[in-house]
Amino acid sequence: MLIISFDAVGDNEFERLMEYPAFSAFSKQAAIFRGVPTMCPSNTYPIHASIVTGVLPCVHGLRSNTEPFPSRFPVWNNHEDGIRARTVWQAAAESGIDTAAVFWPVIGYSKTIRWNIPEMMPRPGKNHFVTLFKAGSKRLQVRMFLRYRRLLDGINQPNRDDFAAACMADILRRHKPGLALMHLTAYDSLCHRNGRGSEALKEGFEALDRNLSVLLEAAGDRDVLILSDHSQLNVHTAFEPNELFVERGLMSREKDAWIPGAEGCFFECCGGTAFFHAGGLAESQIDELREAIERNSGFRRYLTDSEKHDSGYGGAAFGFCAKEGYSFLAFGPGHKAEHGYPADMQDYNVFYLARGFGLQPGSIHTGGSLLDIAPLILNTLGVEV
Repeated sequence: MLIISFDAVGDNEFERLMEYPAFSAFSKQAAIFRGVPTMCPSNTYPIHASIVTGVLPCVHGLRSNTEPFPSRFPVWNNHEDGIRARTVWQAAAESGIDTAAVFWPVIGYSKTIRWNIPEMMPRPGKNHFVTLFKAGSKRLQVRMFLRYRRLLDGINQPNRDDFAAACMADILRRHKPGLALMHLTAYDSLCHRNGRGSEALKEGFEALDRNLSVLLEAAGDRDVLILSDHSQLNVHTAFEPNELFVERGLMSREKDAWIPGAEGCFFECCGGTAFFHAGGLAESQIDELREAIERNSGFRRYLTDSEKHDSGYGGAAFGFCAKEGYSFLAFGPGHKAEHGYPADMQDYNVFYLARGFGLQPGSIHTGGSLLDIAPLILNTLGVEV
């Protein structure tokens, strides 16, 4: 079984994907699920953790891509032990099924993935390959690097996806894992950099289809599921809400660093959403900050109690989201396109396609949930959910 994640390719790009041969051919063999709601906030790591556990962030505990306090060089939540629920690869391993993963989020230092090339974000000044080497299958990574390094251009895309797909195809042929997970991010990187609708995204679509072809050829007659995690929306203005604390003497800023104040308050910025950690602030100060946020031209609405709870931010004083065209970042200006918005944004759903899995080829379904994928995987593997 092979699971392939198309990072940031929302349902709004489905027709564009159908213009490419590998995706179009695969769709004819698969059950198609469209108009699937994404999650709030719609960021890669918590969504992928939900996909492989079948539970919300409030249960699995991974609620953000990075550490909460704002930083120019944030610590990413790369380690498997950040997920506090049973994953599909852990369940598979318990049943004696060998697993593999290439650049799947939150698999660093996994104790159960047999062939593991993790997605790791190194700290400034740290060597990327050394960071990967320490967190994954050492011999496998050395062999893959020596065999396919010609495909790489540093960590630039789409070369990185070409390398990743070549590695996974090699693993599928050589080791034949019962469950394999693959994460392709070229479109996400190019969309952030150039914006949705940019001509530059043609390179991203071509890379997705090219690498899908490589993976499908290696997968043979295995069950294959392709999924997307979130979409992106174009952004023209990025705000740094922590400046509100600086203006009030509650935080300070030195060049590219936020310095916490005695009260310990800060905004955790997640792109299309932000969450207010009140620390020791008095209610009157919290109310004043609410009013300041509401005056921001990018403010859309507060997140509901349900959205806060489900996303794992039930303890935040409040959360809020941006209008389309705006984002909340720790350091602006940001990308030309962004995600992290709640699921009710217009034209913001995702999709998945499943070949095999006991599903009817060519059937088309609307709605559902990304939380349905983990049970589908485990039921097909014959593993207890």
